[in-house]
Amino acid sequence: MQSCVLAIDGGGSKTVCVVATLNRKVLGRGSGGTTNPNLVSAPEIKASLQKAIQEAIHDHPEIQIEAVCVGIAGVGASEEKQTEVRNVIWEILSTLPFCRMLSERFNPSLNIGIVTDAVIALVAGAGVRHGIVAISGTGSVIYGETIKGQKIKVGGWGCLLDEGSGYAIGRIALKEILRAYEVFGKITHLAKLILNAWNLSSVQDIVNHIYQKATKPTDIANLAKIVNSAANAGDDSARDILRKAANELYYNISAATSQMNFGKDGATLVLSGGVLMNIEMVREIIIERVRAELPVITSIQLCREPVNGAVILALKNCSS
Repeated sequence: MQSCVLAIDGGGSKTVCVVATLNRKVLGRGSGGTTNPNLVSAPEIKASLQKAIQEAIHDHPEIQIEAVCVGIAGVGASEEKQTEVRNVIWEILSTLPFCRMLSERFNPSLNIGIVTDAVIALVAGAGVRHGIVAISGTGSVIYGETIKGQKIKVGGWGCLLDEGSGYAIGRIALKEILRAYEVFGKITHLAKLILNAWNLSSVQDIVNHIYQKATKPTDIANLAKIVNSAANAGDDSARDILRKAANELYYNISAATSQMNFGKDGATLVLSGGVLMNIEMVREIIIERVRAELPVITSIQLCREPVNGAVILALKNCSS
C-alpha cells in the first residue's frame, strides 16, 4: 500500500481532486461541479465531491489515504459550514470503496482539514501561509495571512456582490448593452456577441433569459470571456469594463495590504482564478499598479493550480 493524501479545490464553477504521494507526486485527478454551499444544495455538494474523489482514485486501488485537505469557496470562517463539509467528506470516505483505503490512524476530526479556497491558492502560489492572494473567478476575494497568524479578508461576499469578478464583468456588460439599446436604439458589437453565445434573437430577450431558473451565476460569469474577446478586438466598451474590474481588484488588494504587517521582508502577491489567469488586460493592470504603488509586495506569482496548496496542507496535516 502506498501512503497518499487527497487534496480538493472546490470553486464556484468546478471542483478538482487529486491524490498525491507523500513526496507530492500526483497519481490521479478527478473533477466535479461546484461545491460552493452558497450556490448549490448539500446533496449536489456531496455528488460533486464523490465524483471528483472517485475519478482521482479510480486507477489506484492500492493506496492508503493518510489525510485530506479541502479548500472550498463559500465556507469562509464559518465553523458550521466547515463542519458540514467535513461531515460530507467523512460520509463519502466511510463508504466502499473509499473506506478500505483509509489508514488505521485516520481520524476525521484530525485528518480532514477544511479551509477556504483562498488559503489553498495562497499556499500554492507563495509556498507558505504568508502573503496576499487575489482570486477572481465567478466571485472574487482578497485574502491575506502572516506567519504570526494575522488575517484579513476583503470581498468574498458572494458573486452577486463581489467586485472585479467574472460575474461582475458579465453583469456590467449586460447593463451596458441594455442601456445602449433602450437609450440610443443601438445594438452594440458586444450585444451581438452575447446574443450569439446565448442563441437569442433580440436584445429584448436578454432580460427574460437572465431571470430563467435555468440561468446560473456561472452563466453570467462566463460572459467575461466574451468581454475579453471583444476587448482584444478593440471594443472600447469592453476594454472599459475590464479596466474597471482590474481597478476594483487593485483597490481591494491595496486595502488588504495596508492592514497587514508583513515585516521587513514584505510578502508575495498570488493571483488566481479564471479572470486573472485568462484575461491578460485585467492581470497586467493589477501587476503594473502593484509594482508602482505597493512596495511591500516583493514578488507576484500566478497560481493556475490551487489544488497544489491543498496537497501541501494535507501533507502538513499528515505529518503533524
